[in-house]
Amino acid sequence: MTQYSDKLYKAVNKSTIEISSIDQLDSDWLNNTLEKYTFCIIKGLIDPDVIRSAKEKIKEYHSPDNERPATGEHPDELMNNFQKLSIGGAEHSGVYRPRCMRTFYNPVWAEDIFGLRESFKITAQVRNILYGFDKDYAVDEVGNEFWTASRIHNYPSGGGFLVSHKDNIVPTVQKKSKLSNQYFQPVILMSKKGTDQDCDFKTGGGFFEVFGERFFYEEVCELGDIIIYSGETIHGVADIDLEKPFDSRKADGRFAGFVTLYKKFKKKKELNDFVEPPKNKVVI
Repeated sequence: MTQYSDKLYKAVNKSTIEISSIDQLDSDWLNNTLEKYTFCIIKGLIDPDVIRSAKEKIKEYHSPDNERPATGEHPDELMNNFQKLSIGGAEHSGVYRPRCMRTFYNPVWAEDIFGLRESFKITAQVRNILYGFDKDYAVDEVGNEFWTASRIHNYPSGGGFLVSHKDNIVPTVQKKSKLSNQYFQPVILMSKKGTDQDCDFKTGGGFFEVFGERFFYEEVCELGDIIIYSGETIHGVADIDLEKPFDSRKADGRFAGFVTLYKKFKKKKELNDFVEPPKNKVVI
């Protein structure tokens, strides 16, 4: 396990809360904690057994025959159960952001193939409380042209990764659409790093940078925890288990859940109306 400074350990303790109901979440505590530490950890809202079961269902559901390419889909396709594999620089999205990952889109109105519907809903409500929205905004339906893009990211063993970066695409779309000037990313912890029974990988993993340190939160958090970090925070996914061979036929390695507010685009490449292609394609 990575050794962190006392300052970071204390920040983790101060920024962690355990609750059993969304109604127990104090919005003032949430906003004040994120303002002070740029991250927080919420425990107790999602049953770890739900996450364990979901990962087994993902592995059963996954088929390389259903793998769609990194880009080219119509926006409406993402609003149903949809699987894609993203390898490369992702310049089509308006930035140069190398990655190796697959995504399973699973909106709450689609068939609940992984058993995560309630987990996604709870996490979306946490997001809404943080944004100051109505608790159920855009959870079960499209609201003001935005919808909850509930999905699972899978970073395969053998080198799955996401280069360190700050979020700038979704925040830009949200700001230009006058939805919000702030941006935070809630993440459902679905994998642990280590060697015990609940661990999916031994090396690499999700991280964000705080106090000049790279914090691998899957070393210290538990399945079902909700991790929230500021969009201004540098974050990414370090190479997952490079000592293992990469096998596109398997859904293994690291998993994480997301409930990002996406704008409901009506046509392909509509994102280009909000985000310009990078002028220097080698700069991250």
